[in-house]
Amino acid sequence: MKKTKQRATLYALALIVLLIIVFLVTIIQNKQQVLEEKTSAHRALLRNSFDLAILDTQKGLNDLAYTLAGNREIVDAFAAQDRKKLHQLTLPYFNNAKRRGEVDTSGFISANGNHFLRIQKPEQFGDNILHKRPVLAYAIKTRKPITTLDVTLFDVAVVTIIPIFKDNTFIGIIQTVANINRVQKRLDAHSGIKSAIAFDSKKIKNLMPDAQHINYQGYSLVSSNDSLFNHLPSDFNFNESNRYTIDKAEYVIASRPLTNYQNETIAMMTCAFDITKDVEAYKNEMRNLLVFSAVLLTIVWIVLHYGFQILIRRINKDAQVTRELNEKLIQQLHTDHLTSLPNRNALIRDIHANHFHALILLNIDNFKEINDFYGHSVGDETLLALGKSIEIAIEKLPMLLYKMPSDEYAIAIIEPMSSMQLETSRLAIVHHLQSQNYDLHGASIYVTLTMGIDIAYNSRKTINTINILANADMALKSAKKRHLSYMLYDETMQIKQEYQHNILWSKKVKEAIEEKRFALHYQPIIDAKSGDLVEYEALIRMIDKDGSTISPSYFLPAAKQSRLYPFISHFVIDEVFKMLETTPHSYSINLSVDDIFDSPTKNFLMQKLRTTTHAKRIIFELLESEGIENYHEVSSFIAEVKRFGCRIAIDDFGTGYSNFAHILRLDVDILKIDGSLIRNIDTDSNAQTILIAVSEFSKRLGFKTVAEFVHSEAVYNKCKELGVDYLQGYYLGEPKPL
Repeated sequence: MKKTKQRATLYALALIVLLIIVFLVTIIQNKQQVLEEKTSAHRALLRNSFDLAILDTQKGLNDLAYTLAGNREIVDAFAAQDRKKLHQLTLPYFNNAKRRGEVDTSGFISANGNHFLRIQKPEQFGDNILHKRPVLAYAIKTRKPITTLDVTLFDVAVVTIIPIFKDNTFIGIIQTVANINRVQKRLDAHSGIKSAIAFDSKKIKNLMPDAQHINYQGYSLVSSNDSLFNHLPSDFNFNESNRYTIDKAEYVIASRPLTNYQNETIAMMTCAFDITKDVEAYKNEMRNLLVFSAVLLTIVWIVLHYGFQILIRRINKDAQVTRELNEKLIQQLHTDHLTSLPNRNALIRDIHANHFHALILLNIDNFKEINDFYGHSVGDETLLALGKSIEIAIEKLPMLLYKMPSDEYAIAIIEPMSSMQLETSRLAIVHHLQSQNYDLHGASIYVTLTMGIDIAYNSRKTINTINILANADMALKSAKKRHLSYMLYDETMQIKQEYQHNILWSKKVKEAIEEKRFALHYQPIIDAKSGDLVEYEALIRMIDKDGSTISPSYFLPAAKQSRLYPFISHFVIDEVFKMLETTPHSYSINLSVDDIFDSPTKNFLMQKLRTTTHAKRIIFELLESEGIENYHEVSSFIAEVKRFGCRIAIDDFGTGYSNFAHILRLDVDILKIDGSLIRNIDTDSNAQTILIAVSEFSKRLGFKTVAEFVHSEAVYNKCKELGVDYLQGYYLGEPKPL
């Protein structure tokens, strides 16, 4: 029995020892994994902290530069070359920024490259350092804002350069400069990160030939906030993130390239995070674990149960730390850094995890103009204010809000809604947002939105959320294209190819507007009986950069989609009214329903009619094919312009509804018969029958008729024979400048 007990005890002890060994191996592996995960988290913290420090430094420089460049008195003093007054006006702003730790130097440089004023050293001026500071020459040449890393004559710095204009005349630039050690101070103050800047040794040598620096792999250490960078290990590599032991301390050291305004790598930012405590904690835990195991073997029969509980608690504690670090990283990945709302990554994740009933995409119509006019800081605050307004609008609705890239938001409907409920909710959101007016930095910002919606139920009432985001985006683009406030996705939408085509022509139209490359060509309209000139039709043309003339069929559709069309309408109206004042002829202007419905265009036209004495020589041509009989506003417009003595023509008659009744209700004067009927009138008996009917109808009602596309003598003679009043076409005269 004693031998059996001893044998059983040995077996039990051996089994316990084996279990302890297995647990020891498992725990050691777990601790090593925890240490590696902490190290990886520190690497991520290094990257994020540096980005935040750079952005914080750039923001301070931008705020000062834009404040000075936007001050009318400062611009006037600079333009007048009044150095004393310029210094008096700018010094308070500079001192305040410097007290806040945002700037070190700032100055004005004239358009010729000469220093006009150094705010911190007003006695030094007149020198030209463009040959040593290529970024200054680049800024003067391009006249565009620049924020970049640069090597100055005395130090390495973050630089913001802003062009200054007086009455649209470029007068120079202003630069604001913060030494690179300010970025390093922010890193150390906010995150306890040690950092150093190493610049391209050749570039540093050119600008600072007498300076002495420590060199690593072709880079010179120009700035550091800790002595550890003075003796980095021999195996240190800028291109790798590793753990190093320096002076008995453990560090995670990572580098990232820093680029200048030309996207050239000129420096390496090297950051070090002290993980000595983590490593020591790991070693201590290992030592403690071994001691604990030895004690455990000694008193295993007494405290085995409690020992395992301690180990399990320790494992859970370490796992909790790991989970918390992972959760923080996941939170950063799925959160918009500006608004703190869930971002596009979060939306895509939730689309796959949840069954959303519908998705609404909201896009700000005029966000680019807000950024361009007020600056990106106001644009960011607009996005923040709008996000809060949307949250308030949907707080009582079963909806989730996401911040999409750029100026878009997404609203996910998480509970089923009927079509009526969805539309009611959409209108409530729109009403709330349209009632908002944001006062930001003295500017009153009003935001309009376009929506695209997709409901995740197909015709068979089965849920399908796989393509809900792409479909809502397609609906949004379609709504933008059609100038609608919102659109619901339809399976017939195929806009990708058309969208790409419109992008090309929208760019061409925008450039032509900016460069004033539009012209009017005039085509004569002739009296069929006498052969006398009756009027000219004004036709828009775009002049390409190579001097060639582009037909409106290429660029007008894109202009309407990109909302550039009103600029073209204004140009045509203005040019025709100039011709009225300088020539004796009558002119016809083509108007679309869009022109009549667009209040600025209509008001512009009415103002022209009120100020001219030649309104009776104007004919407005309306497209019959646009369904004008459906619009009460069209009838009102016709009545209003007729009070000035203008005449109304229906263009392309015969291509649309060709409803004589609605023509009568619109009180028109002239019917322009579409070229598709006239083109083969000399040989097409059916077209001849239609033309005879239109001519008789018009004569009985007092209308005049115009045959378009008269391209040959045979067509010309046949139109005269069939009783058309006026003729127009290349046979009689092609469109050309007068």
